[in-house]
Amino acid sequence: MSAGRDFINQVIMEIENSILKPLEDIESSAEGILENLSESINIEKPKVIATVNPTNECIEYVDKDQQCQVITGKYFPEESIILINYRIDMNTLLHLFAHHVHAIEMGRAKYVRVRRLEELRLPWELRPTEIVAMYKTAQLVRMLQPRAWRIYNEEIKPRIKEIDEKFNSVRFTVNYIERQVEHILSSRKSIQ
Repeated sequence: MSAGRDFINQVIMEIENSILKPLEDIESSAEGILENLSESINIEKPKVIATVNPTNECIEYVDKDQQCQVITGKYFPEESIILINYRIDMNTLLHLFAHHVHAIEMGRAKYVRVRRLEELRLPWELRPTEIVAMYKTAQLVRMLQPRAWRIYNEEIKPRIKEIDEKFNSVRFTVNYIERQVEHILSSRKSIQ
């Protein structure tokens, strides 16, 4: 029993070190990029949460093959949170930050109401909040300092690669554990 527990602890540590820690590094680096932009336009910096799960800003009202699938993240104005897939690119990060800027300018409560109504009524590419975000993204690109690109290339990209390299091996190990549990359960059922 102790060997099994040790193996489980080893797998959990591998998940923490190979996936969760690099996700935290991506979050921290992305927040560093956004902090500089936030300071230069004098608004509060949003919190960034990185995930390996697929995420996009289409939500459930849009067909799967719509254009917005390239925005691998979502902005939550109520909490000032930018949720990003770990394979983030600079365009996506800036696009989501542009939503944050727009929400601050418009007022979060109003932005939330407008955004929800747009999501119900319009496809992604015709939503006024998306058009504003595209425009603001272009403005933000012009404001980026070379340091932001260095952070992306030297801090975020290596973490993306690190997660990509480890993700499948950790998933394989967890699938192995799941098969072992299923085997034990099925062998117990046949005894009764």
